[in-house]
Amino acid sequence: MVRFRNIILALAFLAVVFSSLSVAPWGQVVEMPQYIFEPREGLRVPESGIGDVGTEIFTEYVFPFEVLALVLTAALVGAIYIARKDAA
Repeated sequence: MVRFRNIILALAFLAVVFSSLSVAPWGQVVEMPQYIFEPREGLRVPESGIGDVGTEIFTEYVFPFEVLALVLTAALVGAIYIARKDAA
């Protein structure tokens, strides 16, 4: 009975994932605002570029970012499963 319930839950989860992927606006180009930092007189221009990295991750590389998140989540769940003690 528990196995049947798990199969039903897995199928429901996959149905939600595939339905959300099917309604996503793939290929639709959205104009992103350009944020340009202009320092006041006497201030330096920031050298880190962390804003550019964040913009690239969440625009150009969003799919690999999501895949990495799924892989890391699966690794975390697997590590918890391996580390737990079985009730004897």
